[in-house]
Amino acid sequence: MTSLVRTYAEQSDQQLIVDDAVPLDQHDARGLAGFYLSFGVTLAGFVLAQNVLGLTKVLRLRHRFTLIAGFSAAAGLLAAILAGPVLGAVPAPLIPLALVLALLAAAAAFTTKLLGTYLGPIGVPAATLLLLTVGNATSGAVIGADLLPGIARSISAALPPGAAVRAIADLSYFQGSGAITPMITLATWAISAGLLVAVRSRTRATRAAA
Repeated sequence: MTSLVRTYAEQSDQQLIVDDAVPLDQHDARGLAGFYLSFGVTLAGFVLAQNVLGLTKVLRLRHRFTLIAGFSAAAGLLAAILAGPVLGAVPAPLIPLALVLALLAAAAAFTTKLLGTYLGPIGVPAATLLLLTVGNATSGAVIGADLLPGIARSISAALPPGAAVRAIADLSYFQGSGAITPMITLATWAISAGLLVAVRSRTRATRAAA
């Protein structure tokens, strides 16, 4: 936008003065650090769920849930430390950022496990399409959510990657003023998917016992 307006200003022999009220971090000149951070954490949760699906006959449900929860917490904290204090690319407070990323990892993992549990062999490809393809494409991190096409804009904030990108941006540049809603979205995905997986597991156990 600055380049565009500057061109018109120069053609009109006027001087353009730009005051960036909320400047990007010096290590994130294009404002894409939040996108890459959320993509990496989403991918980590997705890969974890793939492995957990393969352990269905080996581990009890509570052990699988404990594995997902523990990994999500560890992944969120590690990613927050790397992106924040280590690389300095995301200026968000460490603990809130770690919480957002942990919720994102859990949402991705539990959603992938949910689809794999209910859809069988096509569950993982469906999770790939939902989380990694549609989710990241509609996150709005690259061009801005307001510039997305109508359908993409309407689902952007409802999917885990889009919610995470918004929460990271709010924590980084707007004192977390709008971070609660996307965090609730992430928690809803994780909890709802986990409950549905538990219901399916309980139903199968009841049928087997009968």
